[in-house]
Amino acid sequence: MADTEVGYRQIADDTWAFMRPPGSWGQTNTGLIVGPGSASMLIDTVWDVNWAQRVAVDTAELVADAPITEVLNTHSDGDHWWGNDTVPATARITTSAASLHAMKEETPPKGVNAFASFGEKVGWVPGPIGAMGSYMNRVRGNATFPTTLPRLPDHTFETTDTIDVAGRSVHLRYLGPAHTEGDLIAHLPDVGVVFAGDLLFIDATPVLWHGPLQNWIDALDHLLELDASVYVPGHGPLCGTDEIRAVRNYWTWVSEAGRTCFDAGLDSTEAALNLLKSPEFGRYAHWDSPERLILSMSTLYRLWRGEPAAPPTLTRRARAFADAGRFLRER
Repeated sequence: MADTEVGYRQIADDTWAFMRPPGSWGQTNTGLIVGPGSASMLIDTVWDVNWAQRVAVDTAELVADAPITEVLNTHSDGDHWWGNDTVPATARITTSAASLHAMKEETPPKGVNAFASFGEKVGWVPGPIGAMGSYMNRVRGNATFPTTLPRLPDHTFETTDTIDVAGRSVHLRYLGPAHTEGDLIAHLPDVGVVFAGDLLFIDATPVLWHGPLQNWIDALDHLLELDASVYVPGHGPLCGTDEIRAVRNYWTWVSEAGRTCFDAGLDSTEAALNLLKSPEFGRYAHWDSPERLILSMSTLYRLWRGEPAAPPTLTRRARAFADAGRFLRER
């Protein structure tokens, strides 16, 4: 299966990834670990109820003789767990303790959908409100969200855990807070595969919602140390260590160049626009959704001002979306 095709791709013995190219907003990759004749584990679910059903249908063929008994949510963003109601009711769902906390605190699907629907109606309006609305509607895309809060995980761990799937050890490690409060990875040492969640965006611009950024850079170093054969990112194509180094280089550049702008007294949006217009950005210009740099810079500015790392409030997210939407209108 080519990287441009949607659907399941076998990436190792009895190990699969459901790919959603090109990996833009809500186009989440998920995974499947199969123990033939025994049991299986699903990694992440998607927020669009229609896509969640498609994944469930395609999964059924692969797990016909190995029912899903374990499910993993890599973090709290809705596009990685709002499809939890499509998994077998008897399956155990695992995430990090920090991720479960964030899931309980963040805006539920109904609220996000109302926000996006409002954005759809006002997206044509000039000024910040229209820019924010059009961008929120862009984030939702054509997705249909669940009408109620999906099933929450029922098993958590603090730092590390190991889940046995039909005799195969799946090593879990919490590496957050970074992209979100609860980022974790799943490593299958028997086949050299890592499911990295949104610690990896490949050919897609990553976004820093929570921080601190150094934790993300440290997490990328950990991924490199694993030296796996295949890494499955949360968004974008399968990758190896070269692509991980590119993400690390991006964040190092953003941190250093952005801090220079901060020290010079520019506001966060001005700083992001400076970086987006700089020659150094050229190596990342082909990545999907470059305007996400504006969102990340708003988070970095909070941290540089000495504010604690925290998930974005609805107000802070709306302001960043307005700035990102304005950038897309004016580019």
